[in-house]
Amino acid sequence: MKLSAPTGIMFALLFSAARVAAFTPSHVTRTSQSSVLAQSIFRGSSSVISRWMATVVPPVEADEEVIELPTNDKDDELLRIRHSSAHVMAMAVQKIFPEAQVTIGPWIDNGFYYDFYFPETTDPESGETIEARKLSDSDLKSVKKEMDKIISKGYPITREEVTKEEAERRIKEINEPFKLEILEGLKEPITIYHIGDEWWDLCAGPHLESTDKIPKKAIQLQSVAGAYWRGDEKREMLQRIYATAWKDPNQLKQYKKLLEEAKKRDHRMLGKKLDLFSIQEDAGGGLVFWHPKGSKVRKLIEDFWKEAHDEGGYDVVYTP
Repeated sequence: MKLSAPTGIMFALLFSAARVAAFTPSHVTRTSQSSVLAQSIFRGSSSVISRWMATVVPPVEADEEVIELPTNDKDDELLRIRHSSAHVMAMAVQKIFPEAQVTIGPWIDNGFYYDFYFPETTDPESGETIEARKLSDSDLKSVKKEMDKIISKGYPITREEVTKEEAERRIKEINEPFKLEILEGLKEPITIYHIGDEWWDLCAGPHLESTDKIPKKAIQLQSVAGAYWRGDEKREMLQRIYATAWKDPNQLKQYKKLLEEAKKRDHRMLGKKLDLFSIQEDAGGGLVFWHPKGSKVRKLIEDFWKEAHDEGGYDVVYTP
């Protein structure tokens, strides 16, 4: 017996259909298959689903250059760029905001992030307590400018092995309590990466040979988010800076374009723009109220889904 759970698949198909319906003449030609589909969805055409299956992704304009973006697992240089960029960003933050304490700064699929803790400080003249800093968009611009300076100076990035005792001594000297916690979970030898004689952090690597190997025009600081230290809501609230980093400016441009396209196809935006559905928070968070157009799309998808599974010999089950 073949079993199939309908809900997740149906909604995936529904939002893909909504994405197609959202295509405008700036994305596809007026006579293209996707455009015809977008119109026929709301007319209830019997052939809408079969045509949709071939048009989930919008066509590429004839004169548009498509750049295939590299990935960390297949491009060691990209991974090193992102890892070294994270260290440079942390160094820049601490140069601008000396009170900032660093925690972790790994590479991620499209770039990297670094978590910082900003404690309350005391005004040296008045003795008054100054609230912990909240990073803003203007702060990110300042950090990026400082990063560019560090990159341009071409500091060597060097690896050093030390004992756990020596690492602890150095960390205490610079008053970095989060590094001490990280150190507790490490085994010898402890590896440290230096940016010239200006900055260092506990790190396993790998990194580039020097900061001037980082393509500064292929890096963009994106946003600030909150994150609890070690994911524990009872611990300190940190400020996480997200960034994207690539091997050259063209790759960054391509990535930004993909982000723009993704925003255009966000189901929350499409639901409102196409009058497909609404979410009524008063009724409950995340509960969907289908409008007439959305209900028509949903019915078409549901009918297709049921027919396809019947033809494939599946038995339908419903789960919570």
